[in-house]
Amino acid sequence: MTLWLSAAANRRILQLGTAFHPLETGGVMLGWHDGDDRIVARVIGPGPRAMHGRHAFIPDHVWQLEQIGQAFSASAGDLDYLGDWHTHPDTPAVMSNEDHMTLRRIGKRVPRAAMLIASLSEKRYESRAWTYNKPGLLARARSVETDVRIFEPPEEWGLEKIGGPSAIQGAQPDF
Repeated sequence: MTLWLSAAANRRILQLGTAFHPLETGGVMLGWHDGDDRIVARVIGPGPRAMHGRHAFIPDHVWQLEQIGQAFSASAGDLDYLGDWHTHPDTPAVMSNEDHMTLRRIGKRVPRAAMLIASLSEKRYESRAWTYNKPGLLARARSVETDVRIFEPPEEWGLEKIGGPSAIQGAQPDF
């Protein structure tokens, strides 16, 4: 599986990560399924009542659900929830035990749920992603690292109506 991250979504993660640095922040990823691949068209931030810590982040879940509903309506039901993203300021983009547990919890409700972790510091920015594979008859449930590729979507996708490229350029943090 590859997680295709639109350049606009990547810029938004970097913008929010920088705004909250050195504290963690995060949100949700919205987009489409293409076979095993996931295409992230938009990310939603933490929300105004989110709690940001040095090594933890708790989103404003109510606000995020409202934002997901608005994006779903604006896209005429075309967007799917793909998973969560969050930052690891000044530390590597690796999953903690809490991250594994969160992805497992999401994966029980969302098939092949994804989690993207963005590591950022003054000198470096790196994104890595994982998906949750449910257990089968002979396999255990596990988080599997996934390739992340950043892409520039074609204009005909019309992402501006769902908060894509033209909607976030120069935007103030709206969480």
